[in-house]
Amino acid sequence: MRTGGRPGGAGAGVLVVGDLVMDEVRRQVWRGGEAIRLTRREFDLLRFLMRNPRRVLSKTQILDRVWDHGLGRAPGNRHNLVELYISYLRRKIDAGRERMIHTRRGAGYVLKPAEPGGAGVGSPAYPFSGAKADEVADTD
Repeated sequence: MRTGGRPGGAGAGVLVVGDLVMDEVRRQVWRGGEAIRLTRREFDLLRFLMRNPRRVLSKTQILDRVWDHGLGRAPGNRHNLVELYISYLRRKIDAGRERMIHTRRGAGYVLKPAEPGGAGVGSPAYPFSGAKADEVADTD
């Protein structure tokens, strides 16, 4: 989702997912109006997630887009690199707030806006309407 609104003014190159705002040009991020400091790699990972909101992204897709091309298919277990950086992002993005970064067991990760009032699986506000609870269960 792209929009012109962000803390401090309007402009192009701004991504918004719920209360999470990213200025791609200035490489700045806010959640709920509060600035969040990210490393270069954390920023790149979050940008990829924010450009694909509500879409499940596999570890291989993330490695290929955020790290060197082809790294997702390289020999060795590099998938734990994705897990590590997702955990770093969660500490910064989700700390003390409704979760936005979710794990889909066996599939990957998904970024979705936090629902007002803590809506979750089984809630009428849950974005995957019509899905069974076991099909959308999130894990950490």
